[in-house]
Amino acid sequence: MPDAPSSASLQPDAVEVRAPSRIHLGMLSFGVKAARVYGGVGVMVDRPVVQVRLRRSKRLEARGPHAERVLKYAKSCIEAWRLGDAACALEVITAPPAHVGFGSGTQLGLAVAAGVRHLFAMGAEASVPPGAPHPVQDELSPGEHDWLFDIRDAMSFARAVGRGRRSCVGVYGFSRGGLIVEAGRVIRDDADDDTTRDFSPMVARVRLPSTWRCVLLIAREAVGLSGQAELEAFGRLPPVPHEVTAELSRIAMLDLLPAAVEGKFIEFSLAVRNYGALAGGPFVAESRKLPYAQATADLLELLTELNAVGCTQSSWGPAVMAVCETLDKAGGLVDRLESLGMGKHHDIVISKFDQQGAMLRVIE
Repeated sequence: MPDAPSSASLQPDAVEVRAPSRIHLGMLSFGVKAARVYGGVGVMVDRPVVQVRLRRSKRLEARGPHAERVLKYAKSCIEAWRLGDAACALEVITAPPAHVGFGSGTQLGLAVAAGVRHLFAMGAEASVPPGAPHPVQDELSPGEHDWLFDIRDAMSFARAVGRGRRSCVGVYGFSRGGLIVEAGRVIRDDADDDTTRDFSPMVARVRLPSTWRCVLLIAREAVGLSGQAELEAFGRLPPVPHEVTAELSRIAMLDLLPAAVEGKFIEFSLAVRNYGALAGGPFVAESRKLPYAQATADLLELLTELNAVGCTQSSWGPAVMAVCETLDKAGGLVDRLESLGMGKHHDIVISKFDQQGAMLRVIE
């Protein structure tokens, strides 16, 4: 009688993880002591996609765009989960540019963590979070070799790779996508680290109508703030006034979310515009220093003139989103933009609003 297969023999040799991109509509608050900070609103879109492949290997290596970044994430997971000499070859098949407003750092980090866990968790030490079973969700039917992720998974991944220190929209969006509202986190002291810090809690998630689309415009060769420059910018900005936070919260909870739940496109578009415009106000002192600031303002004005009322910049930009009620209307908007020459200096993409989040597939 043959021996039962060992846990090592059940472990896959290779996996591929696909994750959506994140559009951040703006923060509710920052800079206010003894209050929640960095909460806000964002939505996941299916393009540009993050696609990372991991294969067991004798040494840890990476190739493709963002290779150094994903290698760092893999090392962080191996250290955090005490995986010893575990090694894999990572390949970034596709990913959006860094620091343009798509949250690519978080999606790459979580995708790598998901792959590392799936390759090495079975039979590893108890310090490695357990792999989730195939989740079940209405209208989603992952195959036998496909895995989705719940919020506990996403938080575990975020801790391992050091993401979610400010906004957590991308962390929650990695798990099941959607339009997300988060409340922000209370910063206890400067000693917060990845093992002790709290995450900003998600207070609402809505899956947008499947017929809705968004047109994304990304100015070529333009890069938003990140890293130390972003930290310094936050340090120079004054706190968000309480009345601004109150109005942003009202728009999010009483305009944006109800319109999304009820599928009222016009009301949703107006709420997107109003929220984005108000949320961008506290950042003006720093964002206007960016070389593409005026061009972005002109682009938003143009989109409004073209009846794409629900338009806003994502995070520090330069990515801009315009919501459309149908694929045909999205195509019509792209045609108008192309006829005006916008394609000369912008990448223009039509995306769906993601309703699934990331998915891992075992490669035979």
